[in-house]
Amino acid sequence: MPERPYRYFAEVYDSLLDQQRFYDGYYRFILKILGKLKFSPKSVLDLACGTGKLAEVFLRKGYTIEGLDLSKEMLRIARKRGLKVHAGNMTEFNLRKKFDLALCTFDALNYLRSLSDVRKCFDRVSLHLNDKGLFIFDFNSDYKINQHLPKVSMTMHYDVGSVEVLWSNYHKPDTWVAEIGVTSKGKKSYEKHIEKAYSMAEVRSSLKDAGFKIIGVYSDFEFNKVKKNSLKWFFVCRKQV
Repeated sequence: MPERPYRYFAEVYDSLLDQQRFYDGYYRFILKILGKLKFSPKSVLDLACGTGKLAEVFLRKGYTIEGLDLSKEMLRIARKRGLKVHAGNMTEFNLRKKFDLALCTFDALNYLRSLSDVRKCFDRVSLHLNDKGLFIFDFNSDYKINQHLPKVSMTMHYDVGSVEVLWSNYHKPDTWVAEIGVTSKGKKSYEKHIEKAYSMAEVRSSLKDAGFKIIGVYSDFEFNKVKKNSLKWFFVCRKQV
């Protein structure tokens, strides 16, 4: 049986996917959103923060930010960056505090296996936001998972120092699967990463049920309107009082 995601892959995640310009660009895009809304958050919660690369950018810029992730291995790395982090599931967490801004990036929400879980996550976020707080997140679109990714599915091999990584992708209806094998110090480990596709209507309905007002939905790291073939959706929502 495969191990849970980001248990063994965590140790090579940054080396394999380290694109600091990408994290900096994501940060600048969020700043553009905040500037457009004239919103200056004093506290930020980064859901599914992973190794904390994006949160670290906010921390360097003087923001008070905390992270939450299910992977203890990823959080161990995030702590080394000086971040305050919490171990928890996006659908169940309770930090007993509220924030001005919540983020959930890098298609982390696609990891939720059911629409019920998506709704639970939105409810949790609402509980942790101050009145009129903002929630900014992204989704891999249903077009990307069902039509784009099947065309680019492939098997890839990487050597990261002494660690060997074998990455294989495949597609099922409304589901994209990445099977990742990690060989380190002679030990072979295997993880399965599964992303689910949700329709725009399902996401909008779930946000409404959780008490959010959708301010904007964009694509391509710009304020572009979402099209049928948009690969990634960016949602900007405000908690209603």
